[in-house]
Amino acid sequence: TNISLGIINNDNGVIAKRIEDRLTHTGIFSNIYYLHDHDLNNFINMEKGLIAIRFDSAFSANILKQKNAAMQVVADGRKVNSAQIAIGYITQIINSYNLEYLRQNNFYCPYTTIVTRHWFNPNLENQWFIVPALMAIISLMMCIVITGLSIARERELGTFDQLLVSPIQPLEILIGKTVPGVIIGLIEASFLFLVTISIFRIPFSGSLILLYISLIIFLFSVLGFGLFISSMVNTQQQAILGAFVFMAPTILLSGFATPIENMPTWLQP
Repeated sequence: TNISLGIINNDNGVIAKRIEDRLTHTGIFSNIYYLHDHDLNNFINMEKGLIAIRFDSAFSANILKQKNAAMQVVADGRKVNSAQIAIGYITQIINSYNLEYLRQNNFYCPYTTIVTRHWFNPNLENQWFIVPALMAIISLMMCIVITGLSIARERELGTFDQLLVSPIQPLEILIGKTVPGVIIGLIEASFLFLVTISIFRIPFSGSLILLYISLIIFLFSVLGFGLFISSMVNTQQQAILGAFVFMAPTILLSGFATPIENMPTWLQP
């Protein structure tokens, strides 16, 4: 969404102008530079822009005469991923205009157009995927570290043995170690939820009650892993290492980085 585009329009015909207008008003190309032929090498080589498009002087005339008309697209190959995405945008815009022009002039259009609509995120905004997922990931990190350190710290200081010989029941100790983590996780998640809808303007659709029920179940399962780690270690340093050993594959395999459907079948469960 922040691509610099160079335009060399040697034609200035009506069709070239229409395509130029579509390119400049998509919102994809944030910086538009109007260039001459001798500016092109410097524009790409000095990284002033990622991609440039050039209309030949006979571009519009050839189309009006029903001849083939070509345009040149020059992209910076040093940024191969971004360049390919930018070329894809330009190709989509050109193909869309091409089809519209043929229909307006009653030419036969042997094209099948697939219209894709994305539910919940129509424009495929990247932050709509990432920011809500951080609500779960940050809560995961917070809860597992707090729980993992709690028993390990008491065992390291020697106070856990005092707890065991006190009249407190094991279940009460477990509740005392679990409930604060759940409360902190809920507060953390609620703050991130407010940031998501107020600052990032990501719309929330669905049941708020269901969200919090799911969040509580998620936090209890995370805290279970935290208690499991803390029961196996003797020091806080071991607890921190154990938490990170657990978190790295958990986050990577959660569907946050790559869709679960794209993983190998044996790994998906």
